[in-house]
Amino acid sequence: MGNHSNQHPLCHVNNPILQAIIVEDLESSRDHLRHLLSRRHDIQILGEAASVSEAVSLCDDLHPNLIFLDVDLGGESGFSLLEKLNPLPAVIFTTGYSEHALRAFTVNAVDYLLKPIDARQLSDAIERIYHVPARTQKTPYRPDDPILLEWDKQGRMIFVANIAGVEADDNYTTVLVTDGTHHFIRKPISQWEKILPMELFCCPHRSLIVNLKAIRHLTKTPNDKMTFRLEGHQKEFELGRRTMGKLRKALRHVRQL
Repeated sequence: MGNHSNQHPLCHVNNPILQAIIVEDLESSRDHLRHLLSRRHDIQILGEAASVSEAVSLCDDLHPNLIFLDVDLGGESGFSLLEKLNPLPAVIFTTGYSEHALRAFTVNAVDYLLKPIDARQLSDAIERIYHVPARTQKTPYRPDDPILLEWDKQGRMIFVANIAGVEADDNYTTVLVTDGTHHFIRKPISQWEKILPMELFCCPHRSLIVNLKAIRHLTKTPNDKMTFRLEGHQKEFELGRRTMGKLRKALRHVRQL
């Protein structure tokens, strides 16, 4: 049996048929893409959707292993679809907006094609599925992975290891970066728990996640509590006896790595 370590997980057989759906709100764009794909014998179009909810239903019913996904779905974001799917199929973005390209690759898209879609670029993107690994499961990031922070229509790419900590604020969070900056993000802390690598991060209580290697000035107080700061930040955090024990255990583990 050959070694497929450098191939996309779809490619466990020779010349597999890719079972795809098209998610695009404009009928003319769906027609154009369907026409281009009709020239290929290795792709079967299972269905089409014009919204995120329609796409979720299609994925639940048909289990595609490839999605052609528009970013702007009539006011909805195509990125929101990816949060609702597990496992996540291979994704090729098809859109008229180049400014979303950076974010597309942070979610491990196979490719990002600008409209009007060129037949050769589409073919190259499909061929890439057979040769480039893709993250098809919702697994946590690694410490050296890039991650995109977005707030108020702004964005910034950093490495996961440069997140010093995450503080909960109702259904939002403040992300503290080791360079001393902080960003208010529209994402609950429960989502950060799922995507941050817990070999590097610890959640001592439900409103705080800390980077174990970013902890500074760790001190035990006279009233049997623990205080510390995070790299780049002056704010002092305080933990009680129970949460202090959880952090100590995590620190012992990370020092052994």
